[in-house]
Amino acid sequence: MLKHWIWLTTRKGVGTRGCAQLLRLYGTAERIYELRERDYAGTEGFERRWLEGLLDKSLDEPERILTECDNKGISLLTYADEAYPMRLKNIADPPAVLYYRGTLPRFDEEVTVGVVGSRRCSAYGLLHAKQFSKLIAASGGVVISGGARGIDTMALRGALDSTMPVVCVLGCGVDVVYPRENKTLFREIEQHGCLLSEYPPNTPPERGNFPVRNRLISGLSLGVLVVEAPEKSGALITAEHALEQGRDVFAIPGNIGVKHCEGSNRLLREGAIMVENGWEVLRDYQPLYPDKLSDGRSMESMHRLFQARYQKALPVFSPVMLDDRGDKKVVDNPAPKHYSDEKEDRPALSADEEKLLSTLTDKPQHADVLVSESGLPAQRVMAALTLLQIKSLACKLAGNHYQRKFE
Repeated sequence: MLKHWIWLTTRKGVGTRGCAQLLRLYGTAERIYELRERDYAGTEGFERRWLEGLLDKSLDEPERILTECDNKGISLLTYADEAYPMRLKNIADPPAVLYYRGTLPRFDEEVTVGVVGSRRCSAYGLLHAKQFSKLIAASGGVVISGGARGIDTMALRGALDSTMPVVCVLGCGVDVVYPRENKTLFREIEQHGCLLSEYPPNTPPERGNFPVRNRLISGLSLGVLVVEAPEKSGALITAEHALEQGRDVFAIPGNIGVKHCEGSNRLLREGAIMVENGWEVLRDYQPLYPDKLSDGRSMESMHRLFQARYQKALPVFSPVMLDDRGDKKVVDNPAPKHYSDEKEDRPALSADEEKLLSTLTDKPQHADVLVSESGLPAQRVMAALTLLQIKSLACKLAGNHYQRKFE
């Protein structure tokens, strides 16, 4: 039961590594809860410092946490659940419970990239954090980052310019907004991806939580991109976790003699992969995930990628494809209706794209408003908006606002 898993993770003196070891020894949280002192004795690998916490069988705190989750719309995923990412199971100390808001991507099926860097960073770092993440997401990758100021925030903002889900791993409860200025950003992520944490609701952003949290960013990722980091940085901790977990480590070269870049430049000297754009991060994964990735620097390439992905997930999209010459053609689908005031050669649109185009106006509208007025799920709205941008029928403005483009 969920309460037993929460009980295990809240045992004093056990910690994340202790929980992982106990699960290796005894299998499930229910089994661990049922054991008594004599059952623990003599078990190889069991540490006596865990005993006091494990002998406290009160379920008051787990039941309170479950009530909090229910009241705040927080979902839980346990180590025993089928949907628990295998990538995370394979690290040394996977969390027994994950709390999240939003929709979990199928991590094991996606090309996930952790994008990290320093809170105190330069304009150079902020610019590349956004640009790299935007291209990674446009090329079909899933960006994972923390929610801190600086590089993390800009990486998440860049990734939100795509239909791909975005994942923010927090060092506090998913109901706690930290930093406060990211309240709107977290709301957008919750609607177009998920907020994720191993900490129960109401957990404050304590200093010691963040180095522990970093192993999840790397553990969920195929590779970690360090944008900009000084010699002492949480981003370097994440890179260390990535190396221990057998993940790839990428880094962007920074200016020599600048403190903000000393740590990331050192990673390059020690063998990290130097990259100059987001596609270079993904390029070597394409043979392993041929239907997931395409160079986002090419509009035609992006269009093929979106059609390949959403034609299966969202049957309402018309199967618009490209022929050998790169021209668009529509297969097994009647021509969509056109608005009388538009050119007859307007690109073919799916039902969702038609719906969104009729909802858009010449005045900026927030994505939340478009979701509400169209009556479509948020993921389908974002997918349709991206395709409308590719077809030059809509444009995205600051603050997740969209506007129709008129000839």
